[in-house]
Amino acid sequence: MINQRNQNVLDDDRIGRLLLKLSLPTFFGFFVMTLYNVVDTIFIGHYVGPLGIAGLSIVFPLQMLSIGIGEMTGMGGASLISRSIGADDIPKAERTLGNALTANIVLSVVLMVVCLAMPDFWLRLMGSSETILPY
Repeated sequence: MINQRNQNVLDDDRIGRLLLKLSLPTFFGFFVMTLYNVVDTIFIGHYVGPLGIAGLSIVFPLQMLSIGIGEMTGMGGASLISRSIGADDIPKAERTLGNALTANIVLSVVLMVVCLAMPDFWLRLMGSSETILPY
């Protein structure tokens, strides 16, 4: 449940301070994801070689699709929740949060099942050759 103190912070704090406070976690999250991909590529390139990096490159669009699903439901839900809070409709904001989380989980599971059911098909569709496919 959203408490009154959190609502007042959004009403009373300066916009610059709120922007910094609310955007820094997102910035650091994206920074860590990017750092993970760079370190992953360095290790794969060093220990597996160019074919391993080619394998990472082929799978990268699926990773971006997965991240996009999370962003889509997160940002859309946040927009609806903000409007509900602004309209003083806290129960609607709470329902929207539950619906956004449910949609995110369902869409992610569907993507996982579709990709795991036919991995070779999707990898070939994205341009993987027989040489790169095992990686």
